[in-house]
Amino acid sequence: MTAEKLSPWQERTIERNLIDVKKRLLTKSTRFVQAARSLLDETGSMDFTVQEVVERSKLSLRGFYQAFASKDDLLLALFEEYMTSGAEMQRQMLQRIDDPVERIHAYLGSYWGSVQDARVTRALVQYHLTLAIGRPNELDHALEPARALLLESVQAAAASGRIRGDIAPERLTRILMSTGIAAIHTAVTQSDELPARMPEEIWQFCLSGISRSPR
Repeated sequence: MTAEKLSPWQERTIERNLIDVKKRLLTKSTRFVQAARSLLDETGSMDFTVQEVVERSKLSLRGFYQAFASKDDLLLALFEEYMTSGAEMQRQMLQRIDDPVERIHAYLGSYWGSVQDARVTRALVQYHLTLAIGRPNELDHALEPARALLLESVQAAAASGRIRGDIAPERLTRILMSTGIAAIHTAVTQSDELPARMPEEIWQFCLSGISRSPR
């Protein structure tokens, strides 16, 4: 039995309603993520409950489960929101720098500059590690905006002949990101205070690795 063919006006009606449903769901989802972010900023922890998020958002529990399958899905959305907004701040900063190598330097330094509330940073670091173990594909997707931004500077530096050309820019970008992230993870999880010299030490280490000739 074949499905009954819809007339053009029926298809338009369905499409309009689907668009409205998507808009409403996106609005709800955004409010839940904003509520979770405010709780994280206040408490420095991701241990808040779904009910606390619902109460902070002033929406319903039913609405929450229409938007997210679980608290884990909300935390992933929250993490993605931090990564996306962080990448946008980095982009605005890098637009003021002409030299591509200096843009790489500033990009890596921005990891340290973003550490304002050590509790929030520690919570994000811990969740980052949780994703790396349990949901690596989702983590890779969440990091894509930041990685794409760094890749632009690495490609520009490679095209100018300022850095080594025997490793593809995409690979160099992942190596640089992994180094910077590992350093900030180590510093944040092992101490309440960030070593003052570490950002420059990490940069000198990275620079020696990407330069055409050893320094």
